[in-house]
Amino acid sequence: MDRKIAWVGLNLVPSLTPRRRELLLRRYGGPVGAWEALRLGLPDDLRAEVGDRALAEARRADPERELRLAERAGARVVTPDDPGYPPSLRGIPAPPPVLYVLGEVTPADARAVAVVGTRRCTSYGRLVAKRLASELGAHGVTVVSGLAPGIDTAAHEGALTTGRTIAVLGTGLGKPYPAGSERRIQEIAARGAVLSEFPWEMPGTQWTFPRRNRIVAGLSQVVVVVEAPERSGALLTADFALAQGKEVLAVPGPITSEASRGTNRLIQDGAKPVLSVADVLAELGILPLGPAPRPPLSPDAQRVYDLLGKEPLDPSEIVERTGFPHSKVAQIVLELVLAGQVEELPGRKYVRV
Repeated sequence: MDRKIAWVGLNLVPSLTPRRRELLLRRYGGPVGAWEALRLGLPDDLRAEVGDRALAEARRADPERELRLAERAGARVVTPDDPGYPPSLRGIPAPPPVLYVLGEVTPADARAVAVVGTRRCTSYGRLVAKRLASELGAHGVTVVSGLAPGIDTAAHEGALTTGRTIAVLGTGLGKPYPAGSERRIQEIAARGAVLSEFPWEMPGTQWTFPRRNRIVAGLSQVVVVVEAPERSGALLTADFALAQGKEVLAVPGPITSEASRGTNRLIQDGAKPVLSVADVLAELGILPLGPAPRPPLSPDAQRVYDLLGKEPLDPSEIVERTGFPHSKVAQIVLELVLAGQVEELPGRKYVRV
């Protein structure tokens, strides 16, 4: 039997926890023996340890079909036997036995930073994540995140403007979350990789998203948490990183913001604060190459930027001259201020730097 089929088969058995899988691999000398034993029956001692449910799941599993589904979609199935298996994942606790990969994980991705945070982020958090990721990409650093709405998506978007990014899904590649993200997945695969350890058609569950966070941390040298409330999956990524001996950094936020309570707590507990991309690069031993590169402005932001070059204006004057709603003007002005392209003057007036 092909070892890849055996690895995929073992991965198709949800009840086969990493501990149980390792028990079978040791007893039968590798994936082929373990998979055949699981399909044909186990001695009483192992049957009691592994459980009847896992045996039933193994009988229903169809690893050949999994391989066909992946091949049809242009994805590769990578196991620990393959040279394309990411070296950084081999040493983490419970390394994934199977990875479904769209795109390529390259040696350049060894220098990677995870940029993660809450789905319910603020405009400030979204802009910071996008800017940090863009600046990291410009310095040759791969940005890793989880493709979820909010901070994760902003990080991928920022990285795509200048460099490479890797998205780790908490679902199978055939059932991506969020729904409708197929175009974004193709964009990321063209400039990096999208990967998952879960079977092709597996939907997300309460346990799959936290579980994938160990891979986000495992692929990264440093984890940056941009925004996270006190109960957040991003904090689990930080915990995995610390357990793997990685550095965790956090972006400070207002003490009145629910979205920053978790990040502020990380800093209080010893995480290094991120005040600019230079703080992240320092952890990687990279010197900033001159002024931080600035991502291109959207047409609407460019229009506001051009207006502010002539005279200082307050938000109401910007609304009057552009016709944009107040909420949009507030977001654009915040984006320009965080990018260092606009300065706030006394009286809430803004001018181009």
